[in-house]
Amino acid sequence: MPTPPKGLSTAPRVTGVRSVIDFVLRNRIHLLPAAALIAWAAPPLDGSTSSWQALPSVLLGIFGIYELNRVFDVVEDEINDPGGYAKTVAARTLIRTVAIGALGGSILLSMILTGYAASLALSLMLLAGVLYSVPFLGGRRERIRLKQVTGVKNAVPSVVWPLITIVYPAMSGTAAHLPRLLLAVSALALAVFTIEVAWDVRDSRGDRIVGIRTLANRFGARRALLVPLLASCAEALVIVTLVYWSRLATLWLLPALFLVLLPAIAYRWRDSFATDRDRSHLLILINTLALILLGLAGRWEG
Repeated sequence: MPTPPKGLSTAPRVTGVRSVIDFVLRNRIHLLPAAALIAWAAPPLDGSTSSWQALPSVLLGIFGIYELNRVFDVVEDEINDPGGYAKTVAARTLIRTVAIGALGGSILLSMILTGYAASLALSLMLLAGVLYSVPFLGGRRERIRLKQVTGVKNAVPSVVWPLITIVYPAMSGTAAHLPRLLLAVSALALAVFTIEVAWDVRDSRGDRIVGIRTLANRFGARRALLVPLLASCAEALVIVTLVYWSRLATLWLLPALFLVLLPAIAYRWRDSFATDRDRSHLLILINTLALILLGLAGRWEG
């Protein structure tokens, strides 16, 4: 094999690309395109009209919630992700400031662009996301977060995500068709639930040490990921049945397919999450690509 000329090497470029990817993943920036695409893809499904005024608050709110989660997850992250832990600790004050600013900006922009009723609803949604990570219960010496409460760990993100990205924009625009809105919300909740359980499989060691009770810690990776798979298959069957009875448009067959596909892939990868953290982030990419297809299909049919 020929030797590359002196001074020419691809190593710095690869390192630079990896550094950018790590920055995006560490700061949860990859979640923002997914949030924007949900707000864009949902209206053809739930019958509402897109409201661009809601989007800045959606993005700032999601970003602020996950940045706060980084600040208060440092104990388990020291075990699960030592590299990310070191960078978070070094910039902890800055991260907290940015997170609080993003949350405040989300509510302020909502009040300016969408109105007080939608802003109040958004504030309650954001509060649930904040209390998920920020300790507030218990005594002075030991305070707990919602994510440490049994049964709440996966429930809060699975509820907050569809409320912020689907219900809040629908409140800001025209009224959605309620049964279709509920189906869209539950479908997204199951997708988020799948990803959350996969993340718990990945982080099971650190969660166990700090006392966070998850499905993965209690039942193991196989049984934990079987729960969202079976639940998603059940909703997909309901959607297919409603399409067959002409109660839903044929477009709904796409979310039914994605409902089964995402947890099936997560279940297939269950043994590799603990050793390959990037696999868990690939689930976000798969979901993002599915949202692009869904949004395009919805506008094509419309």
